[in-house]
Amino acid sequence: MRIAALFFLTYLKRRLAYRGDLIVQMLDELLRGLVALAMLQVYASKTETLAGWTADQLLFVLGFSLVPISLFHCLCSNLYQLNTRYVIEGNLDRVLLRPYPVFLQICFDRLAIEDLSGVILGSSLMVIAALRIPGFDWSPMHLGLLALMLLSATGVVVAVFMAFASSGFWFTDRVGMVPPVYNLMEFGRWPTRLYADWLKLLITCIIPFAFAGFLPASVFIGGDPWPALATPAVAIAALLVANLLWRMGLARYNSAGS
Repeated sequence: MRIAALFFLTYLKRRLAYRGDLIVQMLDELLRGLVALAMLQVYASKTETLAGWTADQLLFVLGFSLVPISLFHCLCSNLYQLNTRYVIEGNLDRVLLRPYPVFLQICFDRLAIEDLSGVILGSSLMVIAALRIPGFDWSPMHLGLLALMLLSATGVVVAVFMAFASSGFWFTDRVGMVPPVYNLMEFGRWPTRLYADWLKLLITCIIPFAFAGFLPASVFIGGDPWPALATPAVAIAALLVANLLWRMGLARYNSAGS
């Protein structure tokens, strides 16, 4: 953990040397969140409820979902470069020589500090929505559960992208599987009742983005505790599977040299 903290502080100092660039990129991340908010407002203007959920409840879900994806962007966005920069160009050889976990080295090669603005926006939206939702529980235990769910949702997001990024060890394509899978995350922000059965199965059991957005968030706004409270278990299971795939991929890596 000490080495990880030093990685983070070193990268933070580098980014703060160019504050103007950092601020512009933070505004870009905020803009993406605001676009999602504008879409929600458009949908809410057409109907009083969506699958039984009010606009304020869906606003809370949106804010919740922004936090784990923003944390992923901040800490693990370098997974997008696994195929191109590390496998195809051979930079993974350099990483393998160091006595530190490969996954953490790749993540800490680039920390997107600017994406923490998405965490601020998401947290703000949750607070605004909670103030509008009658009877929202502000007790320390309930807020502690919220923190646990946010941490678990972040674990789910990291596990999904870790698993799909590891496919680059088998299929050396410059694009990889991460960008196409990223587009599926939008489904996790909306009530699962909106989707066909096959899509529900996809986003809950196969690529569990529903556990990174709607399902864990719903328990705080009057939703069914089950399966929302299973989110920590889903995160642990997903991380174990992703770690297994990652290790299997590393074991078959043959370097980019001839």
